[in-house]
Amino acid sequence: MKITKIHITLFCLSVLVLSSCNQKKEQKVEGTNTTVFQPETGIDLLDLQAKNKLGKDTIITIINDPVYHKTKKYQAVNALNVLKKEIDLSKIDIKNTKIVFECIDGYKPEMPLELFLNTKPFLAFKDIEAPKGSNWEKIIKDGNEMNADPFYLVYESVSEKDIRYKWPYNLIKIHLKPSNESTKELFPSDNKELEIGYNLFQKQCITCHSINGIGGTMGPELNYPKSITEYWIEKELVDYIVDPASFRNKVKMPTLGITKQQSQEIVDYLKYMSKKKIEVRK
Repeated sequence: MKITKIHITLFCLSVLVLSSCNQKKEQKVEGTNTTVFQPETGIDLLDLQAKNKLGKDTIITIINDPVYHKTKKYQAVNALNVLKKEIDLSKIDIKNTKIVFECIDGYKPEMPLELFLNTKPFLAFKDIEAPKGSNWEKIIKDGNEMNADPFYLVYESVSEKDIRYKWPYNLIKIHLKPSNESTKELFPSDNKELEIGYNLFQKQCITCHSINGIGGTMGPELNYPKSITEYWIEKELVDYIVDPASFRNKVKMPTLGITKQQSQEIVDYLKYMSKKKIEVRK
């Protein structure tokens, strides 16, 4: 076929049109506020401390400290400054993101990132009034002795009675994750009657226990390889969740303050999840 000037002109025009369309598409994506959330590997607080990257420290006073149950003074660094320095929050969908605190003992409390950003949080690393030769006064809880080391998250302007805020000690890492992270895997979408148990598990249990590897590791995994409902007598499991101390001396599991009916709702949900096991990666 003979190539004419008309063919060349048409080809050039088509290239220009395609190029223009692609540029417009790229500009449209760049101009939106929607961000694709990429799970963070976490902020390693011990690593930052070793590299002297936590920032300037200060002395803060906490009235009615919820862990020590008295007024305490700590040497601490501004937690917001640490977070903003390590993670570019302009690329995060703040309203749909949660902040998860990872502790040495496996405890993983979480709260909305937006709520956290509207407070004055500090990472305490030394108890000013600790006994000589120690960084921390011992924590006594339910007959168990614990240590707040290496970090304890505290707030200057938050009431210790406001349960929306988390005060984790033994803190070592901070993660930002999608707010609905566990919904897809753990929500009983095909059985609405179990939503009550699911919601109770999310509120009362997931910070310490995991299902299919999702949740805390302070307590045992509850679903894999065997569900707890497969080796506990159901009635006793319900009673144990209500009052753990009636089963074990110096038990680490706290009294949750829930009713027997609520405990049964949790157990029914766990029985449902026992049919939806997913192998947990080691």
